[in-house]
Amino acid sequence: MSRHLVRSTTALMLSVLMPPLSMSAEPPPGWSAAQHEVWRTVVAWNDAFARNDTEAFFRFFDPQITVIAPGVPYRVIGIRDDREEFEFSLKRGVSRVGYFQELDPHVAVHGDAAVVTYYSRGFYGAESGTTRYYKETDVLIRRDDSWKIVHIHISNPTQ
Repeated sequence: MSRHLVRSTTALMLSVLMPPLSMSAEPPPGWSAAQHEVWRTVVAWNDAFARNDTEAFFRFFDPQITVIAPGVPYRVIGIRDDREEFEFSLKRGVSRVGYFQELDPHVAVHGDAAVVTYYSRGFYGAESGTTRYYKETDVLIRRDDSWKIVHIHISNPTQ
């Protein structure tokens, strides 16, 4: 796709003039140290997503990750297939992120496993772009003193 395509003023400002921006939700008071640790992992992963940083983004995944996302009629299993689609979409500009926010997080830690739910909104697309809203569930496991994402389920807020 040509880099000389005309972009809307909003998309140009968000995707070219301003760096991608993640405005992460603050965890509620009273969270345990484990909940904070898990949430920091999710925020760092989403920050890599907001920067369109493929290398950093995939460092948070377990190799056998499963992903269920809106608009995809099947489950994606494993980093290889997810990364291939992710990189292709970034090159096309379809999934390029201008900003990303996590809203109303909830973290449940069960030993070496954690379930994180939150709402998100973000500006996607390098050309005309649009703001999209989602509900997300991330499942993480502790491996070698760090948290790895093993499952992601993203849905539209009306589902």
